Amino acid sequence: MNPGGPDVHQILEYRTATAIVRLLPTGLLMIFLGLFIFVLADPGREPVATYLGIPLVLMTGSAVIGVTLWTRVNPGKPLFTLSPAGIHYRIPWVKELLIPWREIQSVDTINIVTQQSSLAWLFVDNVQPPYRNTLFFDDVTVVLVSKQFYDSQLFVRSFFLRGPGWKANFIPKGDLVQTALHHTLVSVEPKALRQAVEARWHAFRDQSAAAPTAGHSSAQITAASDAAPKSNVVVMGDNSRTISRWEATKIIVLLIGIAALLFNIVGLWRLPR
Repeated sequence: MNPGGPDVHQILEYRTATAIVRLLPTGLLMIFLGLFIFVLADPGREPVATYLGIPLVLMTGSAVIGVTLWTRVNPGKPLFTLSPAGIHYRIPWVKELLIPWREIQSVDTINIVTQQSSLAWLFVDNVQPPYRNTLFFDDVTVVLVSKQFYDSQLFVRSFFLRGPGWKANFIPKGDLVQTALHHTLVSVEPKALRQAVEARWHAFRDQSAAAPTAGHSSAQITAASDAAPKSNVVVMGDNSRTISRWEATKIIVLLIGIAALLFNIVGLWRLPR
C-alpha cells in the first residue's frame, strides 16, 4: 500500500481494481463446481434445478473471470478520490459528483449490517422465496452529510440504478446521512483511510464557498484530476497486477482441478462406478 503521507494537498485515488482482480479464484471455483456437478450428475434422476443451475454457474464463473482479467489490464476510474476540493465520489454507471469538505458534518467509523435478496432458493431444497442474506461490513469510514445535500446530490431516483447495495452505502442517521467509503472495495486498511479523510476534512472544511461546489459533471471532475501534477496524485491500495503466493496457489490448484474434470468429460479418464 502506498502511504498517504502528511501532505493533505496530495490527491489520493482509491480504485476497486484490486478487489475485482482478487475474484479470479472465485470465478475459477464456480467453473470447477459446475463441471464437478456435471460429472457426478445421474441423467434422468436429477431435479430440473440441477440442469438449470449447471449452465448458470458456468456462465457466471466465466463472466467473473472475464471481468477480472479485463480489470487487471484496465483498472478504470477511481471509486472515490480525496483532494483539497473534497471527495470526488463515483456511483458506478450512474454519476460522479463532488462532496466539498464544508458539506461534511463529521467523519466516523461504523459497522454496517444490511440484507440482500439471494437466488439460493432456486437451487436449495426446502428454502422458500424470498431468501435474504445478511451482510456485515466492519470498521467502515463514513462521512456525514445533510439530508438536503443527500437528496439533491447523492440520491438516485431510479430503484434499478440504485441497485441492491444502496443501503450499505448510504445510512440515515437523524437529519444526516452517513456516506460510506468501503475500505474493502479499494483494498486499503480502514484506519489509514479514515486518517486520510479526517486529515483533509480538518484542513479544508472551512474553505470559502468560492471553492469548487457539488454537482460538478463527470467531465469537470476528470479535467480537474488530469490538470493536477501527476507527482501529486497517489493511487492507494495494493497493485492490481501483483498476485500473492496464496492467490497463485489457489489459481493453480483450481486450474488443475478444472483440467482433470474436462479430461473426464471428454473420456480420457473415468471415475470408478
